Amino acid sequence: MSGYLPKRRRLLDYAQILVAAVLMWASFPDLAYWFLIFPSVILLVSALDRSRAGRATWYGFVFGLGFFLPHIWWATVSVGSYLPWLALATVQALFLALFGLSVAWVRQISALQRSPFLYALCVGVLWVAVEQLRGRVPFGGFPWGYIAYSQVDSPLRTLAPWGSEVAIGLVVVTSCVLVRRAFGFVPAFCTSPIRRVGAVAIATLIVVMPFALTLDARAEGGSLRVGVIQGNIELPADATFAQYLKVTKNHVQTTEEALASGMKADIILWGENSMDHDPRSDAKAKAMLDGVAKRAGVPIVVGVLRYEDDARWNEAVVWYPDGSVGEVYTKQLPVPFGEYIPMREYLSILSKETAKVSTDMLPGIEPGVMNVDLAGRQLTMGVGICFEAAYERIFSEAAQLGAQMLFVPTNNSSFGYTPESTQQLQMVRLRAMSMSRTAMQVSTNGVSAIVRPNGTMLKVTDLYQPDWIVEDVPLRTSLTFSAKWGEYLNYTVMALGGLLLVIGCIRTIARHSEINYAR
Repeated sequence: MSGYLPKRRRLLDYAQILVAAVLMWASFPDLAYWFLIFPSVILLVSALDRSRAGRATWYGFVFGLGFFLPHIWWATVSVGSYLPWLALATVQALFLALFGLSVAWVRQISALQRSPFLYALCVGVLWVAVEQLRGRVPFGGFPWGYIAYSQVDSPLRTLAPWGSEVAIGLVVVTSCVLVRRAFGFVPAFCTSPIRRVGAVAIATLIVVMPFALTLDARAEGGSLRVGVIQGNIELPADATFAQYLKVTKNHVQTTEEALASGMKADIILWGENSMDHDPRSDAKAKAMLDGVAKRAGVPIVVGVLRYEDDARWNEAVVWYPDGSVGEVYTKQLPVPFGEYIPMREYLSILSKETAKVSTDMLPGIEPGVMNVDLAGRQLTMGVGICFEAAYERIFSEAAQLGAQMLFVPTNNSSFGYTPESTQQLQMVRLRAMSMSRTAMQVSTNGVSAIVRPNGTMLKVTDLYQPDWIVEDVPLRTSLTFSAKWGEYLNYTVMALGGLLLVIGCIRTIARHSEINYAR
């Protein structure tokens, strides 16, 4: 009978962890029940609280797999197989394993055992530190599934200008750990009713405090009438791209229909790869773009792939009505395995999927800023292409360089009817709030949207439907805390997390030595 209880306890632990993973998955699109993030984190830290280092590490890994496998299942649609999906989910789960190990070690620090709030704050620091770390390594990282992205519709969104991903994630996890301590039965914590009530009060306070903050959406630099064109890419996407200038024709036709319907705009935006041939080198593509730009009478920003020798670049190009080419932004962070193969000589041997990327995409070296001449005035846009929406540092740099609005051209056609595009839109909304700028997600095939500086959205298009949006949007110039100091905050929290991990490791080793000596 003595062996039965531990076995039952482990089964309950696994059930609890899987429920936590499902709840976290459900807090993101397409379900997007943001409030489920709280019971998810509470259940996770509850399981970690009663586990030693080895088991806590394993539990963190199981939770990570349980969350990431369904969260990024769109990867199977994109590449047409399961191996890259499993590999990516496994790598991300390893970071959650590190979080589990960190919690087990930090729990041994004596000062934290005496203070529920300090312990909860440190666990929050560990979580956001791990998030920031996995958003940077390996190969540039994968900042998908940050807690903050699930909260763009929650009251905590007002924290976005004051620390963005770190501030929101820290508040969520810290409050959850405090609630767990208040209602848990951990001898070293909350041993009296007063301390339990105090923990709940503090948790409530840090969640309620953001209600006092506001998100300013007023114009500071005038307004701009923006036209967004979603020309569409019919499925299967590869077959559509295989037809010469088919994607370009779709976008030209949708733009002409919008103009015929009375659309008047100061600038028109197309999505990533909206020109399936580079108009700077393809005469027919140039003629088509020249024609529609002349009819519009305003600059059109288009997406192209530029090829030279054995390399390619992903670019956004300003095209003027007179056929001249304006500024060009080149994607700074190509997607590993999707747009280039890191360590190709080794990794392309492991899977036929990696060999599909026959020409590596090289990174741009200039910041994500484009200056556009608009009939007597100049517009400065912050630009990040597709998955760059997940990297806040691109947009904070752009804001510091004078960006008055944000533009995210994207091509989601390889992801089918999955939540990938709506997950990305959550990131764009967080960028809008963090930088206090209007932000546009402009997709070739959906979803496209214009997001106000306060995170609210104007019309959102459907997937795989030609469509267009035109709206007056405010231009803003002031810099938020996140824009000015966000990157310093990110590195600070990673340094603090690393320091906590080292101290916790030393304390754990010392405690084991003390126990062994006592024996």
